Amino acid sequence: MKDDYTSLLKEIQQTIASFSEGQISFDEALRKYTKYKERAYEITSEPQYENYILNLIATHNAENFSIFSAIVAFDAKDDKTTISLYHGPDVFLQPLYSICNNTFSSSPPRFVLDYTASQNAIQNFSLHSSLLFHSAELSIVFIAISSSSFFSKEAFLRYAAHLKVFTSPFDIADIISLDVPNTTLKYIHQVCSKLLTKGPCSLYGIYIVSPFSTLSHFGLHSLNEVSALIKNTLIENFGQYSFALSMNLYLCINTNIQADVKSLTFSYRDISIPSKIFHKVIEKEADIIPTITQILHFH
Repeated sequence: MKDDYTSLLKEIQQTIASFSEGQISFDEALRKYTKYKERAYEITSEPQYENYILNLIATHNAENFSIFSAIVAFDAKDDKTTISLYHGPDVFLQPLYSICNNTFSSSPPRFVLDYTASQNAIQNFSLHSSLLFHSAELSIVFIAISSSSFFSKEAFLRYAAHLKVFTSPFDIADIISLDVPNTTLKYIHQVCSKLLTKGPCSLYGIYIVSPFSTLSHFGLHSLNEVSALIKNTLIENFGQYSFALSMNLYLCINTNIQADVKSLTFSYRDISIPSKIFHKVIEKEADIIPTITQILHFH
């Protein structure tokens, strides 16, 4: 697939050059572009990112003429900048670490980055930012870098608004999850608190290894079927408190502290679905947040 795209992009590049130099007419260039579009649709693409937020910022790059997009967090207490997720060349990481400090605001500053230093070429890039969350202790910012005049600030802000929904703070603790909506995490915490009044309870993290790679040839509908199958299997084994956090991560809660998790397997159309299982018994309220955090990062 990568070779198909590479070949197509080279042909498009050649057509642009030929049209710019007057070697082909506008009508001929238009015919070529129509064929390129048809070929692009024929190339079967494979999902590259199972992380929803990473997929979203990668899509922003593709649709909004951006070469780099990222979610950056600044911890005021430790005076520390963390680039939580990004899509684009690593060469932009160091400038971001130097720019994103405590005084960094949501207005889009501009800077010059020597992107192709080996060729002594300096290119002007604009940096756009939108504040997703801010408190005295923590700031989270969506950042995009572009050198294109076609970059749309309006489109950038639409993506930022969408990301803001998923980066709402988990207000029962200083935790930000980039993968799970805030309301789901709150409910999981409430379930744990309720069960702990009766004694210890078990939390399980079930990670499905590369479901897209394993089952993508069956199509999107089958992936949805698999997700439902997995959740139903978990309900049968662990009870009603079984949650699908994403296509490849599930969380279950019950009061059985001696469950046999090693025997749990998943299969779809006689194809074994590889998985990993995390199990931890908690006995007090203070254990809930650290355990949920472990599960969110389990893979």
